[in-house]
Amino acid sequence: MSSMLFIMRKALKNHIKEVFKKPVLLIGYLFIAIFVIAMFIVSFAMPSGLVRHGSSDLYTGIITIVFIFMYYTTLKLGIEKGSTYFRMADVNLTFTAPIRPNNILLYGFIKQLGGTLIFLFVALCQIPNLKNNFDMKPYGTWMILLATVFYALSYPLISMIMYSWATKKSGRKKLLKRVLDVLALMTAGLALLSLFRTRNVVGTIDNVFNNPIARYFPVIGWTSSIANASVNGFTTEFWVGIFGMVSLILAAVIGLYRANLDYYEDVLEGTEFFEAARKAKREGKNLTFGLKVRDSVKQKLSGTGASVLFFKHLLELRKTSYVLFFDRSSVSVIIAAIMFRLAMPKGIQHFSLSMILFFALYMLLLLQVQGRLGTELEKHYVFLIPASPYQKLFFATLAEHTKNLIDGIFLFALSGILFKAQLVNVLSCIVAYTLSGAVYTYSDILSRRLFGRIHSKGLLLFVKVLVNILIIIPGGVAAVIVMMITENELFMICALAGWSFVLAVTLFMLSAGILNNLETVS
Repeated sequence: MSSMLFIMRKALKNHIKEVFKKPVLLIGYLFIAIFVIAMFIVSFAMPSGLVRHGSSDLYTGIITIVFIFMYYTTLKLGIEKGSTYFRMADVNLTFTAPIRPNNILLYGFIKQLGGTLIFLFVALCQIPNLKNNFDMKPYGTWMILLATVFYALSYPLISMIMYSWATKKSGRKKLLKRVLDVLALMTAGLALLSLFRTRNVVGTIDNVFNNPIARYFPVIGWTSSIANASVNGFTTEFWVGIFGMVSLILAAVIGLYRANLDYYEDVLEGTEFFEAARKAKREGKNLTFGLKVRDSVKQKLSGTGASVLFFKHLLELRKTSYVLFFDRSSVSVIIAAIMFRLAMPKGIQHFSLSMILFFALYMLLLLQVQGRLGTELEKHYVFLIPASPYQKLFFATLAEHTKNLIDGIFLFALSGILFKAQLVNVLSCIVAYTLSGAVYTYSDILSRRLFGRIHSKGLLLFVKVLVNILIIIPGGVAAVIVMMITENELFMICALAGWSFVLAVTLFMLSAGILNNLETVS
């Protein structure tokens, strides 16, 4: 085991040295550290219930839904591709070494402890929003972080055990997938039946996801009960959850460590899939990674000059979309935004569309922070097109604007029907959504022009998200001020759309220079 610890110490030491050798990288990590510390302070210091005092039953139901979704997606992927604690560098270095497989597995588990920091960061970013809407205990933040740690440590172990069992005999993998799908369909069916009966989303969440079966259900119920202690306190469900998760993780680790392991082939497929996903993320293709590409799209590549880029991107969008340009990112934004509004109190029904707009823009920021132009900049032909940089940039990003426009039309037309909004408000939300998407797109390109190819794509991604938040905040503040003065939702949306238009045009003008020559992106 000493050799494994040596590798981890050496890797950490080399990474620290590399950071100090690159000033831009060091500045980026300092910004990340400052942001994390600020979020940590806010998560613990801010009072609870600033916006409203949501019921503990609603909170319990929402937390349970989140963990159901997270466990379902990760375990199903683990059954299909296998789960892993390793990178390809670990496979090439440790799997071929004369070291016991048990020690190598323990080495991977220790490395996974560092990976939990990512999940903790995501959880920290959500805590202020939860505190705004629910009365949390003084120790509530710790409970959410503790539940996040248990999730991050447990799902790879469970996935590895399930995948190893499924690969021993043909048909087991399909059986496990069907069991998970049946459980998911039963849960969705119960939720729909309750919704039809009560006609109340909050009541449905309480009835289906806040009951003894859900609270004590193995793994999912245990994890959510730990997080629910942030509002409900140290109840029986909490202690059962703590005991269950600790026992599960210890039993899985000890069992795998003492077993006669031959898991190399089992984790190899998962490691290759994980590396492919990381590569897609570095290249800005993470939104389309794993999607099936359709070959039956009836659209020819057309256009001349710079407009070829527009038709090329339209064709790529259609090949990975369900219908027209409606893909999984569209589904995620629309469902999340509408469910967010349905879970909000009825007292803000006069601002239904604006609530949906703000949450949809938040989701769009997370999903569209990497544009398609990044992949074009890796190829030389985009610089050889006989057109001005402004023309090339416009047509290279026009497909994303088109997709955002169509998604906005569907989202706000449906929302307008559900909440009986005025047509002019629906149209203003569509415009604001499309213009804000343009801001995200051009801020991504400007970040590439300013920073080029820095050490870490993850660091660049964080910088882009932070920049987008900072430049959108003034528009959001102006919109709130207009709403307070006029008490009119339309004027508030128009204020946000106007700020987004000014930002989009400014960022477009500043970003076009990236297409002047190849050296600007090197």
